[in-house]
Amino acid sequence: MKITVDLDPKLVWQIQSEAARRDLTPGAVLRERLVSSRNTLELENRIRSRVMSGMCDADIAADLRLVVGTIAAVRRRLGLRPNRRKPGWAA
Repeated sequence: MKITVDLDPKLVWQIQSEAARRDLTPGAVLRERLVSSRNTLELENRIRSRVMSGMCDADIAADLRLVVGTIAAVRRRLGLRPNRRKPGWAA
């Protein structure tokens, strides 16, 4: 299937440059970027839902098997305030 999109010329140049450097087609590089973007959105949604449910960064990190710093960085990027650990929630 072919899809036509309008992209910023700067982004097109970056994709073409990366494709040439890695000996790939521009389409392959674009697909990689789209998958990476989708994974980032999924992670953000998982973190957002846990923060909104009241979980603290340490508990979210343990639940998702990630580093606490990663959770905190994503939470801050999403503009969410940290939660205090609630009694009874194990890390």
